[in-house]
Amino acid sequence: MMEATVNKNRVMVKINQNLSIWTAYALMMVLFIVGSVMIPGFSHPSSLLSMLVLASFTGIAAIGQNLVILLGGIDMSIPYIITMGDILIPYLNQFHIPFVIALLLVIIIAGIVGGLNGFLSASLKIHPLVITLGTGYLVDGAMYVLTKGVPSGSAPQFLVSMAALNSHAFGFHFPPVILVWLVFAVFTIWALRNTKWGRQIYAVGANPQAAEFTLVSRLTVWMYSYVASAVLAAVTGVLLSGFSGSGFFDIGNPYLFISVGAVAIGGTSLLGGVGNYLGTIAGVLTLTEISTILIGFNVGSSRQEIFYGLIVLTMISIYGRDLHVRNRL
Repeated sequence: MMEATVNKNRVMVKINQNLSIWTAYALMMVLFIVGSVMIPGFSHPSSLLSMLVLASFTGIAAIGQNLVILLGGIDMSIPYIITMGDILIPYLNQFHIPFVIALLLVIIIAGIVGGLNGFLSASLKIHPLVITLGTGYLVDGAMYVLTKGVPSGSAPQFLVSMAALNSHAFGFHFPPVILVWLVFAVFTIWALRNTKWGRQIYAVGANPQAAEFTLVSRLTVWMYSYVASAVLAAVTGVLLSGFSGSGFFDIGNPYLFISVGAVAIGGTSLLGGVGNYLGTIAGVLTLTEISTILIGFNVGSSRQEIFYGLIVLTMISIYGRDLHVRNRL
């Protein structure tokens, strides 16, 4: 009897998850129609390419946020690590340090920060919001000390070309940064479904205590996931340095609410254990469309932040009523 009830609840969770994904894509299509009707040039190929480029940065950052939210956590350090990647690459490039070495340095720093986030959050059992915000401020402070508050240098030319709208990939008029996002997206969807690590993320997010009984190390899963989140944030920052041409403080700030909002819109439970990146892709594209529409109506960035905050609060209230009971069965 108990087994039948558990199986029934699992089926219901799967149905609800698929419904959330379809709803997210339906919302994306509705917004595309609205934008095409109300904003001149919204559906023009150059405009669509521009939106896909912007969505690529959000999409890569949202992968990491998706992973830690599936655990029942959150990564508040993402915007600061993005800024670090955006500042360090041009800074090191001015000293003619090879890009590969500069990239490895950025990834190593991000990995250390991510590992610290996961270790402290899991071992001390302090809410990751506090831990990741603290490490984020440390990273931000270090960048201010390094640059004395004035970022310098310029991004390597090939990075600039990767995000340029007139660039090509494999002979097609297709900015390579979009292809980078596509590769990360396909791998993430596959890994969450087919790897031991992916299954462990769902297990720990759904029921940490039960996962421990099946010999799944909560600490290890949290550390790996937060390392992945930090590294992906750093990669986002590196790619953004090519888009902006040089380093800028606060360039990562918008990606906190956007990454959380995309994950929430895509149907991932903010309480953990349920969701996948396929839905998050729809969330990323939806928020990119919303941003483009708001810009078309001359809505400033500060008001856009308010809008994203309202989205996150709305999704939290929806999941809060659920009590996460069926996700833990």
